[in-house]
Amino acid sequence: MNRLILAVALFALPLPALAQANAELIAKGRALFNDTAVSGTGQHSCATCHPMNGHTDNKTYVGVEVVADGTTAAGRSTPTLWGAGSRQAMWSWAGTIPAIETNIRGIIVNRMKGAEPSKETLDALAAYVKSLPNPTAQFLNADGMPRDTAPADVKRGFAIFSGKGGCMTCHLPASYDKRDVEDVGSGGPFKVPSLRSVSKTAPYFHDGRFKTLEEAATFMFEFYAKKTSSDAKLSDTERNDLVAFLRAL
Repeated sequence: MNRLILAVALFALPLPALAQANAELIAKGRALFNDTAVSGTGQHSCATCHPMNGHTDNKTYVGVEVVADGTTAAGRSTPTLWGAGSRQAMWSWAGTIPAIETNIRGIIVNRMKGAEPSKETLDALAAYVKSLPNPTAQFLNADGMPRDTAPADVKRGFAIFSGKGGCMTCHLPASYDKRDVEDVGSGGPFKVPSLRSVSKTAPYFHDGRFKTLEEAATFMFEFYAKKTSSDAKLSDTERNDLVAFLRAL
């Protein structure tokens, strides 16, 4: 069944049936996501690098081989897929792939050396990945802004994030990313990653060069200050507040 026919068929279904069809597609995608048969060796599944229902194994890879964090030439840090359906960014670290199905196909064929996946397989995997929610952020409103009940350091950190830190130039709520790529002096232009659940996604940057949020936040503050010819400095207290906000995402 081609995509147009499938779309028409689903649109014609009553809402409960449509929800059931979508649930079945997501369930099929979940099974495929955990199936090692998609890889050429039969040893890797999508969940190998994205365990815990699409999260990250916090490792840096070339192909399916784990390499040292900070391997700049080819190493790529595994991003989380939590909240993927609400992201604004393009797909892949290169930020050049507009469709999630295309990105999944590339991972299976090029990285995992698996067979060419069928359209049905890609549709199911995409449906599953898009269904993965962001984790609950108890101090954020639905729009990504801090709640009135957020701790004081989180509120102060948001003020830095949205003010002198210039972080909202690239990380827009509520998904805290943007569609474009950026060159922040880390080896070329790469997609702007979502900062949701960032406290759980170390190491940071495309090659995993920074192990802690403190390191990553300091680097980005100094980069933005240099780019904007600002003489702004980040005190230790301000850095701690900024990191407190990032941990709340």
